[in-house]
Amino acid sequence: MNPKYRFIAYVCGIALAPLLGCEAIAPWTLCGYTVGSPFPCDIRTVRVPIFRNQTPIRGLEFQLTEEVIKRIEMRTPWKVVQDGPADAELIGKIVAAPKRVLVHNPLNEIREGEYTLVVEVTWRDLRPVVGPGADSSFDTPEHTAPDALPLPASRLAPAAPQRLQRSATFIPELGESTLTARHQAIVKLADTIVNMMESPW
Repeated sequence: MNPKYRFIAYVCGIALAPLLGCEAIAPWTLCGYTVGSPFPCDIRTVRVPIFRNQTPIRGLEFQLTEEVIKRIEMRTPWKVVQDGPADAELIGKIVAAPKRVLVHNPLNEIREGEYTLVVEVTWRDLRPVVGPGADSSFDTPEHTAPDALPLPASRLAPAAPQRLQRSATFIPELGESTLTARHQAIVKLADTIVNMMESPW
């Protein structure tokens, strides 16, 4: 195919992908580029409970959960639900939020600091196991085993939650603070969590 027409086909594919949605266009490759949704199309609804917070910082769990939900709704074809049945569930726990000084100024004040968020996340496939020989006991929530991220088309064996961390720096002399760095770390962490929900390569 003429390179000019390849480029036109590629651009048209990218333009139509968001309009056609996950069901209408499966990921396909053209000229080394993948066009279509990188997220599993057999998942339609996702439940995201408020993250557990094991740190003394109050409200941190609400900020991170809200950012994760926002990223899921912006970047994936899935609908986030809080009540009722869902195809999958993302469970998260904030385990640490350390802050440290990177550089002191001559007055022994903070010139540059770093804020870090550490979380554990688990992706659970809530869909019933179907097919010959399937054990119906796994259809009940108490027997639904957490699956490791990312989630493939078929269910994985149970695995431990994955630990993630992201950091952001702040410079008080530029008007930045711990709150500034905390927000940046939350955004980075939310993006990382959603990235891990993509289909396997």
